[in-house]
Amino acid sequence: MERGVVPPSLHVVRPNDHIRFEGTPFFLADRVSVWARPVDGPRRGAVSAFGMGGVNAHVILEEAPAVPARDVPAPESYVVRVTGADEPAVRKLAGAYAARFDTARDSAETADLCHTANTGRSPLEYQTAVHGRTAADLATALRSVADGAHPVARVDIDLTADAAAALAGTTKAPGHPARAAELATAGYAHVDWSGLSPAGARVTDLPTYPFAGAPFWRGPEETEPTGYAGTPAPDGRTGTPAVRVEWRARALHQAAPAGPATVSVAAADPALGQALTGLLRHRGVTVVAPGAPADAAVVIGARDTRHVDVAELASFWTELGDLVRTLPPRAGVLWASFGGADPNTAAQGAPGAKSGEARPDPVRAATAAAVRAAGAEGRRPTAVVHLDPADPAADQAAHLAAELAALASGAPHTDSADAGTTAAAYRQGVRYVPENVPARPGPPYFLPAEGYCLVTGGLGAVGLRLTERLVARGARRVAVVGRSPLDATRAQALRELAGDAEVEYVSCDVSDPAALAAVTDRLGRTWGRLVGVVHASGTVNAFGAMHRRPWTDAEKVLAPKVAGSLNVVRLAKEQRADFAVLVSSVAGTQALAGRGLVDYSLANAFQLALAEREDDEVTAVTAHAWPNWTGIGMKADDTYSAAHSVGADEALDAFFDHLRSGGAVVFPGTASAPAGRPGTSGTAGPTVAASPPTTSALPAAGAAGPTGPGPQPGGTRRDTTATRARVRDAFLHVLGEDPGARPLQALGLDSLMIAELTTALERGGPTVDPSLLLRARTADDIAAELAELGDLSASAGTPAPGHTPAPTGTPAPVGTPAPAGSRAPVGAPVPPAPAAPDRAGADDAALSALLRPLLDHDGGRGVVQA
Repeated sequence: MERGVVPPSLHVVRPNDHIRFEGTPFFLADRVSVWARPVDGPRRGAVSAFGMGGVNAHVILEEAPAVPARDVPAPESYVVRVTGADEPAVRKLAGAYAARFDTARDSAETADLCHTANTGRSPLEYQTAVHGRTAADLATALRSVADGAHPVARVDIDLTADAAAALAGTTKAPGHPARAAELATAGYAHVDWSGLSPAGARVTDLPTYPFAGAPFWRGPEETEPTGYAGTPAPDGRTGTPAVRVEWRARALHQAAPAGPATVSVAAADPALGQALTGLLRHRGVTVVAPGAPADAAVVIGARDTRHVDVAELASFWTELGDLVRTLPPRAGVLWASFGGADPNTAAQGAPGAKSGEARPDPVRAATAAAVRAAGAEGRRPTAVVHLDPADPAADQAAHLAAELAALASGAPHTDSADAGTTAAAYRQGVRYVPENVPARPGPPYFLPAEGYCLVTGGLGAVGLRLTERLVARGARRVAVVGRSPLDATRAQALRELAGDAEVEYVSCDVSDPAALAAVTDRLGRTWGRLVGVVHASGTVNAFGAMHRRPWTDAEKVLAPKVAGSLNVVRLAKEQRADFAVLVSSVAGTQALAGRGLVDYSLANAFQLALAEREDDEVTAVTAHAWPNWTGIGMKADDTYSAAHSVGADEALDAFFDHLRSGGAVVFPGTASAPAGRPGTSGTAGPTVAASPPTTSALPAAGAAGPTGPGPQPGGTRRDTTATRARVRDAFLHVLGEDPGARPLQALGLDSLMIAELTTALERGGPTVDPSLLLRARTADDIAAELAELGDLSASAGTPAPGHTPAPTGTPAPVGTPAPAGSRAPVGAPVPPAPAAPDRAGADDAALSALLRPLLDHDGGRGVVQA
């Protein structure tokens, strides 16, 4: 007897022997007592097992029936369905199927494989199907699924056969395998798969469903890999680097324990206010009432961890503006709140972010970003501290006192300090700070053939490029939504990018939820389900200081990015769209990028936190924080965009790499902007420290020198004492210091500071040409020329000689994103060519024309709409 093979005669098998029954091996824990072939009927055997724990089992095995000969007619063609829980699983399973179909020996085995795939597997959320005449054809088609060339659709149980046929564009007759494949690829859920099986087909072996290889947790000792330079795209290339913001435990390195000498404390939480006041006074600090002159101000919010309503942003804006206006120059700001430690705290395992704080509060995140941007704008040391609501008031006061002392030391007290500002969060006594970590690309995604995509703000330069890329990536129907009228030029642009796709423009204000719902309801009846939304709508005010910007102006910026984002995300989730992308800006993450655009920083930070809160497994909600797109949309000044720009083509590739990443993805930017003269292409003007004045820009011969006024008309000298005092007060107000006789270039004046100094100098005096601050070598030069202008101007409202009035023009089309650091928005009035100046030459008039629009006077506020 050969061991392991069942003989035809009666025998006894020893325990632990292997036997083979109808080609299938069995392991016997006990014994088969008797194996006899009866006169009629199959053989049967018994297997018994008796466990020490009292488990008894007795199994009877019966000989399999003989396999009858089959005559399976070969059909004209076959169809194979592949179904999975997500698109990557479908594509992976299709690759395994292809390998199995390569081994099919004849048409009967091919029919068995198709029958098994179509009827023997549970239908899951995603599916596709292929058809072919032979097993080889099917294997080739399945590999096209695995390679990403063949679409995969989400199953729609409400989709009718007629609607699916219209989406697929099929002309095949009902019951044809090719028609079934096309309907399934369109997402149709009700194909009669059993009716497509060839006669005589049976279930056979087929590769099993693939297990997902992704881990669902990570140990605390594991960290992100280092040396990650870019975002690996699906084709293996390295694209534009992307990062996420994570909160990491970092101790406070305090340089000076003394802290500021005088502090104003405004606390909505009385217990914490009293505890902090007592602690500071114990350390010798003078605590004064809010609004009084102080070296630093502490503002503490209410002890309330609920999500803040967006309606409260108005009162926040007023409170922050009042603080900035009343606080002395260079005085520090510490802004504390409760329950605002996100974004992403829970994801990083920070203690205290386990349930209610697992999702960030967009309003708190937005206010934190605005406080830091306002601090950077005024060159104030600024810290935003998120306190643990569970800590006692004494511990919270100790945390704030330590942060305040570090803030007063003058040195950055975190590695992530940005323009002298920082953020920190405390959880169970542990201090966390936000840090950038590499962001991996999202899962591979292929736009389905059915349904439509929605692009808001699609008439802007960036919106048009994104629409074009959606069409290039397979979108067959795209609805472009915007508030701007569709003129002939834009209509032609849409026709050119559409190609074979259907692209329709719809006028709609995304901040109006009823109007948006009406539009999508009509589109849904015509085009089917909503596949995804790209929200590129945006508005930006003219570059200017926060403390002179009323809420009514800031509200215009927030409308499309706060109310609009809430509406489009709600819409995408209600309709179970695959994705919703918010086209945002690094102004929401970097304080330096928000200078002069604090309201824009507030709006974009809201979008980033909203994506973190709303992202889920069905609809991937992602916010992309973009820097300047070179050649498109708004321009940053040269000093900023040199390190914070990205090429448009790179950005479009990165956009699709992170189409379904979920949460907030930041693109810091590394590309240099195209070289050009400072102050051109929508920038706010040159930076004095970056480019010294040319000879033609210096004061003319006979003008005031560094030590006093020059010769005056008629050979007399004019007393400039009062004007010099006014100039000194202006510099003290804006810079917090008197420059004395120092060269102005050493002060590092930038566009915002020039605008603020000009406004301060104009109070109670004639209109000031802002280019004067660039031409003058010292503050005394400014005083001497202003003294002369005081005689030449008929009144305080009369422009000085050589002054170019604030230009007027027609706003140009605006694209989004409006990158952080932008110094004048695209769409701002374009200055006309200046007339020949009669005083300081063509360079002076050009500088004036570039700088004058920055002044935020009543008639000069500019708002542009994407």
